[in-house]
Amino acid sequence: MVQATASVLYVNSARGRVQGTGTRQAPFKTLTQALGQATAGTTVQLEAGIYGSGESFPLTVPSGVTVVGLGGTVTIRGGGLLATTDVGQQSVTLQLKDRAQLRNVTITNPQSQGIGIWLDQGAALLTQCRFTSCGRDGVFVTGDALPVLLDNEFSGNQASGLFMARRSKGEVRQNRFVRTSYGIAISDQAAPLIIDNDVIENRAGIVLSRATRPVLRQNRVRRNQTSGLWVQETAQPDLGQSQDLGSNQFQENGQWDVRNDSRHSIVSAGNQINPNRVTGSIRYVASELPDPVAVPALLLGRVKPEPAPAQPKTPTPPPLNLNSRFGDVVGHWAAPFIDAMAEADLIKGFFDGSFRPDVLVTRAQFAALVMATFPATGGNSRRFKPFRDVPSGFWARPVIYQAQAQGFIAGFPDGTFRPNDPMTRGQALVALINGLRLGEGQASELGVYDDRAQVPPYAVEEVAIATRRGIVVNYPDIAQLRPMQPITRSETTALVYQCLVNLGRMQPLVSPFIVRPSSSTRSSGTVSAAKATVVHAWTDDFWQPLMAQNLLAASRVQQPDVPMTRAQFASLVIAAFDPESQRYPVAFRDVPSSHWAANAIHRAYRAKFLSGFPDYTFAPEQPILKIQVLLALVSGLQLRVKGTAGVLTRYQDQDQVPRYAMGAIATATKLGLVFNYPTLDTLAPNQVATCGEVAAMVYQGLVLRKRMPPVVSPYRVVISES
Repeated sequence: MVQATASVLYVNSARGRVQGTGTRQAPFKTLTQALGQATAGTTVQLEAGIYGSGESFPLTVPSGVTVVGLGGTVTIRGGGLLATTDVGQQSVTLQLKDRAQLRNVTITNPQSQGIGIWLDQGAALLTQCRFTSCGRDGVFVTGDALPVLLDNEFSGNQASGLFMARRSKGEVRQNRFVRTSYGIAISDQAAPLIIDNDVIENRAGIVLSRATRPVLRQNRVRRNQTSGLWVQETAQPDLGQSQDLGSNQFQENGQWDVRNDSRHSIVSAGNQINPNRVTGSIRYVASELPDPVAVPALLLGRVKPEPAPAQPKTPTPPPLNLNSRFGDVVGHWAAPFIDAMAEADLIKGFFDGSFRPDVLVTRAQFAALVMATFPATGGNSRRFKPFRDVPSGFWARPVIYQAQAQGFIAGFPDGTFRPNDPMTRGQALVALINGLRLGEGQASELGVYDDRAQVPPYAVEEVAIATRRGIVVNYPDIAQLRPMQPITRSETTALVYQCLVNLGRMQPLVSPFIVRPSSSTRSSGTVSAAKATVVHAWTDDFWQPLMAQNLLAASRVQQPDVPMTRAQFASLVIAAFDPESQRYPVAFRDVPSSHWAANAIHRAYRAKFLSGFPDYTFAPEQPILKIQVLLALVSGLQLRVKGTAGVLTRYQDQDQVPRYAMGAIATATKLGLVFNYPTLDTLAPNQVATCGEVAAMVYQGLVLRKRMPPVVSPYRVVISES
């Protein structure tokens, strides 16, 4: 085993000397000299300058040695032949051994077929470096290497910014790949984690070949000349699973956003992919992430100050006329919609007098219905795109092409229409909104749906428009959109009828299953206002001490009776507890460095008070829920207590606490962190927390840390010791 020694060797290409000793007063002139003496634990500091002349390329950084460039102007330029086991001699600038590190250095190998960095073993680290203008690859990873590439820039390399092969793995995080032939190329059995990178303006963004199986998460792959993601041979990228979303963005690429030339279908979950910009087989999978609190209404923008009462699982039929001309529709929830459409001669039943309301609708049948309801005006000039699976004699051929021309419906990237496949509820909403051009929407409109995380990224705006315009009809649970489920004849009829209401061609119907977000928002806001007027008094004893210590001012908190945002909460806990870091940082896409609370948000994340959402956002301006405050305090303060069994039974609404949160909420309760106003036995975990309520809970956290005196409150839950 190599004995590690902590030392620093200094190198200065301008004033260093060949006879130098590597001290600050007598630095080496070349990096070659320093690496010849460096052992595990040594740090080599490079002063600003170009390191090329006098260097013996390829340079090798020994195990456990760190090379650091001081400032942003350290360049290592050159290359030499390296004998490799797998691919013969290669022109390489720098080779890193296990646990070696390279920081804040620019690497250029201008030789033909020149490689900047060669990694074939161990867990090296490359961070804040620039790999530019190499004759072939910026970084070449092979063998069993497990490197970490963090916050680097790859630009202007002739073949690829990063090439990974053989059985290499490791992590590629928060890098930028620009203006290179292939931004990232991965081959053989390599299986790295590629996360939170920008791959922009290359000839091709990410290119996968042979049997590689990389995991791609939160990457932004945009404006590449040919393809954003190009999959070849037997490569199988992981673009997300139903409970682990990909959250990649493939957009604005020249020919295809995703090009699948492999032998397998790609599975995609939670990515931003336009199906019309895909070639090859791709299967879209719905999200199954739990959503009540861990990913609350904040994810898509809407938080209600008080949750609406839960919808019944088997709702009582509404008090309206459910008679019908169709025998199998009498008493059906959709009877009013079906009969109104039949009265207008827009739908018909079957020869036996039935309508078959619960039969699934195919894509061809959907096209026929929308064309019967919204005939062409003759003014559309969209190009005709033939479908190879719609033969000339197919019964719905004319209406399929008519629906395509009017923008209601499109085919698949492989040139098929799949007329006999079931139409999904989400597809139906997208088709109706696009075909009728009903305006714009915001993702926040989706906050009324418990399963909003299942809405495909490409459908978010259309579903939002449909929600705002009252087009969505959900039976039996109005809060369940079920966008990935096949749509039935009755559901299709109801959606089309609501579109006609929007166009002024039909009279509105009364139905408890029409989603009306505007009314629920108004009612919940009224409840919030009523509560806020009385919160101030009971929180005074906690509010004033925090004000006296300037903890609230630092968090931009001014009034106790208004909701507290996630950014304000992060600032408050950092000011109050000054916690130490417990995990590595993550860059949130919606928290720029200029944000007033950026530092506090990142510190709160690293201290495990708060986390972000699956799409790498933090939602800093969204209100925080009471349950999230309690979870944050238990996690960030690392609170532990024994004997919590049965503690939650004291709450009348204990069933509103998700299973994963029960232990933490029981801990918070037993330690006296919970305040319930006005009813002591009602936890209301999913209620938006006001600044006053949060102040009380944070104050009690300071009491536990023995930094504040206890305050008696009739609204603090106290568990007596038996």
